[in-house]
Amino acid sequence: MLLIFLFFLIQWINCWNVITSKKIIEPINNDNFIMEDDYLIVSNGSYLLKYEGLQGYRKLHMIFDAKANLSQVEILLKVNGIKRNFLVVEKDFKEFHIEFEHQAADIKIQFNFGEQIQFSIRNFNLFIEECPKNCKYCLSGYCDLEILDQCEKLRYKNQCVDECPKGYISEFRECIKTSLNQLGLNQMSIDNDIGQTKKFGESQELHIDFGQNFVGWMEIVFNCYGKQQDHYNSILKIFKENAQPELIHPFLPIYYNTQSYKQCKQRFELDCIQVKGYLKMEFQEQNTITIYSYSKNVENTGFWNIDEIKLYDKEIKYYECTINECESCSFNQVCSQCKVNLYLYENQCVKQCPYFTIKKDGKCIKIDEEQKDVSFIIKLDSPFQELLSIFGQKTFDMKEQISFRYENGTTYIGGGLKDNWRRTTFTKQLNLGKHYSIRLMFNLSIENSTSELDCFTYTIDGKTYLVHKNVSYIDHPLYHNKNILNLNLGCKISNNGRCVISNYYFMTMKCSPLCLQCVGPLQSDCKAYQKDIDKFDYQKQKCLEGYYLDDYGCIKCSVGCLICETYNKCLKCKDDKDGEFYCLPYI
Repeated sequence: MLLIFLFFLIQWINCWNVITSKKIIEPINNDNFIMEDDYLIVSNGSYLLKYEGLQGYRKLHMIFDAKANLSQVEILLKVNGIKRNFLVVEKDFKEFHIEFEHQAADIKIQFNFGEQIQFSIRNFNLFIEECPKNCKYCLSGYCDLEILDQCEKLRYKNQCVDECPKGYISEFRECIKTSLNQLGLNQMSIDNDIGQTKKFGESQELHIDFGQNFVGWMEIVFNCYGKQQDHYNSILKIFKENAQPELIHPFLPIYYNTQSYKQCKQRFELDCIQVKGYLKMEFQEQNTITIYSYSKNVENTGFWNIDEIKLYDKEIKYYECTINECESCSFNQVCSQCKVNLYLYENQCVKQCPYFTIKKDGKCIKIDEEQKDVSFIIKLDSPFQELLSIFGQKTFDMKEQISFRYENGTTYIGGGLKDNWRRTTFTKQLNLGKHYSIRLMFNLSIENSTSELDCFTYTIDGKTYLVHKNVSYIDHPLYHNKNILNLNLGCKISNNGRCVISNYYFMTMKCSPLCLQCVGPLQSDCKAYQKDIDKFDYQKQKCLEGYYLDDYGCIKCSVGCLICETYNKCLKCKDDKDGEFYCLPYI
């Protein structure tokens, strides 16, 4: 794989992410060391925390609580051997936020103090400010060093190759070590032998007999002859009954369904491209596989023939998975399944799904991914957000301390060690766009309450709702279609209690594209569309045949498609050559 490093400035986009990889905790000449569930660390002597293999960041931000057995104790903090701070620790837990520039792949955080001091920390979290995508270094605040991958073929161990070596197959253009079990081939061709030359536009049938049904793989090699600049739209379609057809573009090296594109010996004074396909199939005792071919160049169609066929009944791929608690992952370290009692969320294995997700097939699916008409307007998911962006402006300011706190993977407002949110209220005006419903969700904790009248209040467009201390979770959907919404919220607590909010989300359910007024997410739910939409039939309330509606108007369906829902979701193909060879109907 060819990696090119470019030194120039790319605009910086600030993004803080918590490090979820497991930290390594090691005492330094210290036997008096206690750790409880990776949450609380107690020690009578120095120790260090290590994180390994971090890439593409410019700053560190540590958040933790700390206390000592003595008052006014100074703890020396070192990171990778460099003195970073002196912590002044009291007898009671105090929350610390420490931030500095750093970009080493391995991080060693060292707490240094004497044996006479018992030092405790809890809820230690490390955040990094990530560089932009494909950026290796960004210490200046811009991308100082960008990595570009210029390999347009296949990647094998940092090399760019035409074909994967023996014992490897390509998956998403990456060579993966694979064990295959090849079968003996018993085949009879009805019309002619394998290897006979065909014109583009002609077809060939293969008859393959087995003694049983099984799922297997077919490797098929074609030699294709033509002028590449004239035949980029030529197609080979491999068709088997009761299965989705597979397409190969022999003169267009896109490496979809293919293992290699190589030059071969010229014939008919035409260039030769040898292309190898690798296809998964369900085989029966008797199989008829038809190879169709097509080219839009009717003057010089070109030729093709089958060079070789191999069949396999077993495939084992070898991936080295480095994701913590992941049971199975792909070549590029994308986890597909977590271990028992864990859930997959954003390529990490977690014990519990976030509140704005639903559990499905061992994964945490975001609500807006599962329900496409959902749009998040407010989402409390980071301690680096601003109070104004979540709750809005203060309308009744009691000068109370209200801060963000991050603990056990959750961000809280009002949950800081010294927070005292009791009477302060907020207001926020939201421009929601075209929608038919809203939904407000949050967790509430009313702590140290001494009165049954203590409550949390929120008001939507003038209507007020009270939430008392016996309620911990609010999920309030509401029919609403006005563009502007006014939301007020506040705490009404007596004496020394306080309100703490977490998992706070406000979302809208959107109308279909270009709809001005609706009662639901579908096009059939729309009551009025924008004017002057090109290729739109206002009487039937939909785009003309051959087009679909998106946010920008009526867009033409893919080649060969007559009726489509989206560009990649064709409902009916055209009854012509384009429909036969280019169109794949959605099943």
